[in-house]
Amino acid sequence: MNVPFILTIRERNNSWAGRSPAVSEHANREEAEAALREYVEQNWDAEMDTERPDDPEDMVQEYFEQVLEAYEILETA
Repeated sequence: MNVPFILTIRERNNSWAGRSPAVSEHANREEAEAALREYVEQNWDAEMDTERPDDPEDMVQEYFEQVLEAYEILETA
């Protein structure tokens, strides 16, 4: 399978918990972005003390502004 997009979610700075980055491979950018939204939805309640925004892009932006994590989606092809 040709894997043109890699989604990586990692802790900013040094990891105090020793967690490795979460890395996933996707056939296209849309699938990588969907996986990112799913990750945020799954972790929102544990990490955030506000209601989720209705707009998925706003939700992702707000989440990563508040938590000590960062993400990147890289095209490999």
